[in-house]
Amino acid sequence: MVNKTYIPAAPICILSSLVTIALDIVWSTFEIGVTASVVGLPALPLIIIATGFTCFISVMLTQHFIAQDDWGASIAKGVAMGIIAGVPYFFTGTSAGVVLLSWSGVNFFEAETRKRLA
Repeated sequence: MVNKTYIPAAPICILSSLVTIALDIVWSTFEIGVTASVVGLPALPLIIIATGFTCFISVMLTQHFIAQDDWGASIAKGVAMGIIAGVPYFFTGTSAGVVLLSWSGVNFFEAETRKRLA
């Protein structure tokens, strides 16, 4: 008898998770450089805003056009991931992206296993 566990789908698609991780790491290189050169510290808020905005736009468009979410859900998910990615340095955005990416992977693995066992 097959175990009847069910793992729900992740709230955002795999590509949105990857985009969040990639943008968080790319922008973190600038954040670390600005922090290392104390002279550039006034630019840190601008980099944080740029990180959050690029992640917001990317996730929103990915969710709407690829995951087929409606605009309201796409904007909400974009705002949430933009805020997470906008937190200074790469720890928060990368961690959240990895968790959501893993969740999507486990969900996909369970679905494929169920198909093969059925």
